[in-house]
Amino acid sequence: MNTKLTINKEIYEENFKIAKKAFVLNSSLEASACASAFIGDTQPTSVEDMKAAKKILNNNTSFLSTLGHGNARQVVVAALARSGNPDDAMEKIIKIHKALDKKFFNSDYLVLAAVVIFRSCKPSEYDNVIQRTREIYKLIRKDHPLITGREDIVSCAMMAISGIEVSKLTIDTEASFKALKKHFFGKNKIQYMACILSMFDEEAAVKAEKTRAMRDLLKSEGVRFDSDAYSIVGAVAMIVDDKDKKRIAREIKDTSDDIKSIRGMGPVGTGKRIRNLVATALVLEAYAHGSEASTLAVNAIITAIIIAEAAAVAAASAAATSSAAASS
Repeated sequence: MNTKLTINKEIYEENFKIAKKAFVLNSSLEASACASAFIGDTQPTSVEDMKAAKKILNNNTSFLSTLGHGNARQVVVAALARSGNPDDAMEKIIKIHKALDKKFFNSDYLVLAAVVIFRSCKPSEYDNVIQRTREIYKLIRKDHPLITGREDIVSCAMMAISGIEVSKLTIDTEASFKALKKHFFGKNKIQYMACILSMFDEEAAVKAEKTRAMRDLLKSEGVRFDSDAYSIVGAVAMIVDDKDKKRIAREIKDTSDDIKSIRGMGPVGTGKRIRNLVATALVLEAYAHGSEASTLAVNAIITAIIIAEAAAVAAASAAATSSAAASS
């Protein structure tokens, strides 16, 4: 087995357990997002570092702030804990978040975008990347005003970080969107995929066909995702060489089965679809270790987990409201 993959799995398990200890009443979804933010590290974090980072976050944000108290707060804590200088990291993330907040409506996705920019850019690049993020978002929304929303901000930030010229990215996104419609359903889900594919340099039709073929290959191995996470299939399709795809699909399946034994990652915890996401991140990081493609894939997977977490929180809130109304 790939030695780096073995390390990734071991580190993930340790960080998942640490996240559960560091956050009181932390759900398995939240812990999986937090632990996923450390994928690629060669040493686990510690409960002490996580708690210290959490304290710094709490001391620097208000109770109503999504930065400190939203669904993405564990990802912020992970960024602080792994930074080596959490106070400085907190200052930088706050600066990025404030700058983004002036250009977008606040949300968990804005928090994720701030963390992605912090982890991927130098301070001297922040302003330019934030401006590019806004430009990309506006152009994509111009093409698709009814389906472009807050959840697209993270994709736009990743596109901005790529350094590819803005008009090329948005033209390629639209071409990929049209090509993907031949193989997939759900326009907003297709847009997630199109944004990811825009960062890879092939014809849109070729990228769409590769994504379809990768989806079918993963399904043949029993690896399925919710449609919200189909962008991950696109990342796998473009990052993995054709000759390696069958092996990688099998490794994702085997890795998903392996991490099922982690308490909280089974059927009554994160469930199989989130486990498949985590397994994909672990395998892709090992496959493309240290590359921009690896970072892109891990960021996309963390975003997909946060989307699932937000949906779960919304569903639980709706159920509670419905129950309360029924009993009144």
